[in-house]
Amino acid sequence: MEFFIYSSKGACVVNNRAVGKVIGGIVLTILWILCFLYISPTLVIDFGGGVTIGLKLVIVLIGLLIIFFYHQFYRSHVEVTKLSWTCVATVTWLSLILFYPFKTNPAGGAVGFFTLISGLGICVLWVRFFSDEISFES
Repeated sequence: MEFFIYSSKGACVVNNRAVGKVIGGIVLTILWILCFLYISPTLVIDFGGGVTIGLKLVIVLIGLLIIFFYHQFYRSHVEVTKLSWTCVATVTWLSLILFYPFKTNPAGGAVGFFTLISGLGICVLWVRFFSDEISFES
């Protein structure tokens, strides 16, 4: 895994495009998680005629689409996109562990089980990045 590109004079420079995509993905993910934490579930959008939809659901889905299209349209190397998605999954998994009420929620046991299983998957993703010799150069 290289974030560094060596110039013709032998100087080591950081690949700003790779770092920018990863940091941008992390920032968007943190903003998406804040939508879960700070938007009240009682707020609704009323379309009239008894049709309502939760504001929290709408904002979370829009945020998920923003994260997806950010990774889709931000042009970079394929490995950089994989690294950014791995960072997004890691931040999401950590926030689930920190903020989900496992004991007070009736579905806490099932969510806890799948959180542990997804943690194993995230470990496998990070092992791939730390063990392979991945180059971000075109």
